[in-house]
Amino acid sequence: MNYEQIVTFLAVISYGNITTAANNLYVSQSTVSSRLQSLEEELGAKLIVRNKGHRNIELTSYGNRFVHIAEQWAALYKDTQAIRFAENIQTLTIASVDAINNYTLMSLFEYLVKEYPNLKLKIQTHHSNEINHLVESRVADIGFVFSNINYPSVIAKPVFRELMYLVCQKDSDYYEGMKCSELDLEKEVYLNWGGDYLHWHMREFGDGHYPLITVNTGNMLGHYLHEKNRWAIAPMSVVQSMLGKDLVYYSLEEAPPARICYEIISRNPHAAQVETIHFFEDELEKYIQRNPSICRFEKWMLEE
Repeated sequence: MNYEQIVTFLAVISYGNITTAANNLYVSQSTVSSRLQSLEEELGAKLIVRNKGHRNIELTSYGNRFVHIAEQWAALYKDTQAIRFAENIQTLTIASVDAINNYTLMSLFEYLVKEYPNLKLKIQTHHSNEINHLVESRVADIGFVFSNINYPSVIAKPVFRELMYLVCQKDSDYYEGMKCSELDLEKEVYLNWGGDYLHWHMREFGDGHYPLITVNTGNMLGHYLHEKNRWAIAPMSVVQSMLGKDLVYYSLEEAPPARICYEIISRNPHAAQVETIHFFEDELEKYIQRNPSICRFEKWMLEE
């Protein structure tokens, strides 16, 4: 196998068809087809089902299993090439959910690249199940998720938690310590923050309640809280990012469960990355200690 074959295969998977893959690789369709055929001959198995008249590609069962291997192969190749040109450069690939990358740890990432010029971060935003797969396959060095799912080849540990607050306009009829039953359910801007939050929400508001607006990222919440008595619930890192928009936040009497963030790493990380991973974990610990909006998980457990 060679790099061109692997990259071509992954491009075809990514773009869904040979034509678009060829355009983005700046090669002809025949070149793409030739590379795929050569790869299949070397592997001794078909990767793609070739159906005439079908624009989009379809993977064989072997092709589906080979995708993960190809991703790891490409990542390892890039790492080996990078060593030649940057002996003193440390790279770290971090895969996290949206709220972590855009709010909770964004300041840490900024701090690290400013204070440590030789550290190069690759920050990716994915869903939790995708993050577990990326860490499991060692495409990502570290992952951050808000759900503790057991995978045999990764280590998951709780690292911090964030409290959840009611957010609304300053002139709204809401106040500190109010009951959930006092909220105007027809004014809710809703984001599902995870399984524990969903259970709490159903218990407090019932499963037949339909929010005014449902969004799927923390960044979208602030766009829809411009009217009096509209409200949302969010963790402190997201709340802080919205406070310049005439918004305030309050604690609720029946508080939502705190969001627990889990760090996940491979049980067998790339040897060259172990030192960098430990360095990042040390800096993360310092960041948590100096950040009042989040709390180290072990400290919170002792306080409880």
